[in-house]
Parts: sequence; structure tokens; C-alpha cells
Amino acid sequence: MTERNDKVGIWERWLSAFVSLDRRWIFLIVASVVVFFLIVPVSMPVTVSEQVRAMYETIEALPAGARVHLSIDYGPGSEAELWPQHIAILRQLLEKDCKVICSSLWTDGPPMIEKAFTVVVGQLEKEGKKKVRGVDYVNLGFKAGDRVAITKIGSSFKETFPTDYQGNPTSALPIMQGWDTYRDIDLLITIAVGDPGAVEYIQQAQSRYNIPMVAGVTAVISPQLYPYYQSRNLRGFLGGLAGAAEYEKLVGRPGYATRGMFIQSAVHLLIVGLVLAGNVAQFALWSMRRKRGERL
Repeated sequence: MTERNDKVGIWERWLSAFVSLDRRWIFLIVASVVVFFLIVPVSMPVTVSEQVRAMYETIEALPAGARVHLSIDYGPGSEAELWPQHIAILRQLLEKDCKVICSSLWTDGPPMIEKAFTVVVGQLEKEGKKKVRGVDYVNLGFKAGDRVAITKIGSSFKETFPTDYQGNPTSALPIMQGWDTYRDIDLLITIAVGDPGAVEYIQQAQSRYNIPMVAGVTAVISPQLYPYYQSRNLRGFLGGLAGAAEYEKLVGRPGYATRGMFIQSAVHLLIVGLVLAGNVAQFALWSMRRKRGERL
């Protein structure tokens, strides 16, 4: 009997310690899981949604030399969700030899454009595929004005951006020769976090010029785009990190998003497991104390 009581006492002490565990230990466990899966790559099944596949097929159908306006309307604060989309889309466009014309309605957008060009162009050069600034791609920089700026861009790229981000006259750049308005663009893409972003481009550019458009947005914005996708204003779109992971699967190049989704899923499972374990431990403690007639 004494031995049994000793075992019950040990269990009760363990359960009490677990229930009253300092939250800093929880933070440490979560951090350890994140670091472990950052170091150890693990794959996970990814199911591609309809709108993501439609976006991929729209870009994949572009011919070599197609002009694409890629508006980068986000900054470092949304990089976790939108950077993987940005890299996957930009690489697909340059691999298909499209002419990529980038600009931004956000003040911190042009540095993101430069950063992505550095990464993707560098990767392609290592593979023997040289891309030339001003010929294959260009960063036109930032334009203030939100909706008014979108309208102005559509009527004349060269007037809206007299110089590119490096200060070169846009009228002298090979990539800008022989065209000037949205009527000359084969596809409009925006990777955006809010306002101005995808909805504003649909209202001010896609609807006005009837040009094909796709978009990449954060997860919280994506529900707003389903009506536009159903009405064919959008040919497809990506939503958050999950959309980026699906796109990485389609382009056959798992990267930041695929790994990020697995880490996110692992942390979610860990938290759910800790919540369940905490509740079981608490109920077990209540049961032990109730049997001894203690007040709960």
C-alpha cells in the first residue's frame, strides 16, 4: 500500500510540475523544433489548388519575349509570405525569356525588386543562362499616387518613369523600345500585401485595358480575390505561404515556402499536443485530489 502511495505521489508531482511549467520552457521547445527543421530538410505532401494551377498555366503559356509588368507592392514586413512567391514567379518568367518590367507602388518595394533580381539572375548565371539588365529585365522604381499612379502607368510607362531605379533614361533602354502602354503588355502581375495592391490593379488597370492579370497576396488578403477569379478578372492567384508552396511544387523547385509550411505545420502540431497533454494532466490531478476528498 505504501509503495502504491509512493507511485501515486511521484505521478502527482510530475503532473503538477507539467501543469505549472514555466512558459519559457514552452518557448524553448518551440524554438528547438523550428531550428531542427531548418537544419534538417523534410518534405511534405502539397496539394495544388485550382487558382494556383491556373496562375501557373497562365504564365507557362507566355511566349518567349512576352512583356510582363511585375508590380512588387510589399516590403520587408511581409517578406515571410511574399518573398517565396516573388522568387518562384520571377524565375519562371526569366527562364521563359519573358521581358520583365518591374515597378512598385510601395516605397520599400524597389529594394525588394533589386534583392530578387540579385538572387534569381545570379542563380541563372550559375546555370549558364545570362540575363542582362535593361534588356531582359528592368526595375523602374517607386511611383507615388496609388490608384492615380496605376492609371498613369497604364497610359505611358516612359512618362510615368522617366528614369529607372539606377537613374538610366527609360526611353534609351532596349527593353522599353517599341511599346509604352498597358495595351502593349502581355500579362500584369502584382505581388501585394494591401492597398494599393491586387484589387486596385484590377479596378484601375485590368478592367480598363482588359489585360490578363494574376496576383500573389498574403493569406489574409486572398479571400477578397475569389470573386475576381470567378469573374475572370484574375486568371489565377497565390495566397500566402501555402500558395507559394503549391507554386514551388508546380515549377518543380521546392524552396523557402515548402520548408516554411512544414515548420509551420510541425509547430502547430506541437502546440496542439501540448494543449491536449496539459488538459489531460490537469484532469488527472483533479481526479487524484478528488479521491482524497480535497477541495478543487
